[in-house]
Amino acid sequence: MKRFTKFMVMAAIAAIPFAFTSCDDDDDWYYDDGPWWYGYNDGGYRWNDNYYNHGGGNDDDDNRLIVEAQTLAGEWDGQMAYTNGADNNATSNFYANMTFSQNNTTATKGTGTEIDYLLDGSGNVSDSQTLKFDWYIADNGDIYVRYASGSTFVLDINASQHGFSLNDTAFKGYMIGSNNNDLIYFDFTRQTSEAKAAFGTSVTSKASQIFGSSAITPMTGKTWALPRR
Repeated sequence: MKRFTKFMVMAAIAAIPFAFTSCDDDDDWYYDDGPWWYGYNDGGYRWNDNYYNHGGGNDDDDNRLIVEAQTLAGEWDGQMAYTNGADNNATSNFYANMTFSQNNTTATKGTGTEIDYLLDGSGNVSDSQTLKFDWYIADNGDIYVRYASGSTFVLDINASQHGFSLNDTAFKGYMIGSNNNDLIYFDFTRQTSEAKAAFGTSVTSKASQIFGSSAITPMTGKTWALPRR
C-alpha cells in the first residue's frame, strides 16, 4: 500500500500546475523586508538577527551548513500533526510529502513543495492540498521555511523539546510558527536518494552526519483532518 500511496501522491504533484516562481540563487528573499524570522528555543521567543553570512567565513562552518542542506534536499514522506494556534490549539493528523530543492548543489537555500493528503480505507488519496515554500539554513544550523501564503516557521537545531533530527534516512521534529501561533510535528522517511549525487569531493559525506537532537517527543492529533492553510 505504501508504494501505491506514493504513486498517488506523485500523480497529484504532476496534476497541479507549478504556481510559485523559484528564487534565483542571487535573490536573497530573506533580505527583502529585513529580519522577518522569529526564532524559538524552548524557553521563549527571541528575535533572530543572524543574517545569512556564510561563504568566505569559517570553512568548517560553511562545510557543515552545505552538508546539512544536502542532507535536507530530496523527497520526504510521512505523518504530520498540525496545531492551529488560532483555533484553540486544535490538532489534526494527516500525511505529508515534502520535497526540498537546493538552488544549486552547494546552496544552503532553495524552494520546495509540500503535499498534504488523507487516505481512505482502501489506501487511496481522498483529499489533498499543495503548498509551495522557500527555505534556507541560518549560520547556526536552524532551518527556516516560508510558505507562499506568508506563514513562516523555524526548525530549531538546538531546542531540547521542540527541535528536529535530520540524517540521511529520517527527518522528524517540530516546525514552530514565527509570525503565527501554529506548531507542526512531522515524522518523515526519505523517499528518494537523488540528493546523494549532489555531493562534491570538497564536502564531507552525509552518511555519518546527524543534525539536531535525537530526543524528539512525538505529538499526535485527536482527529484525522486536512487543515487548509
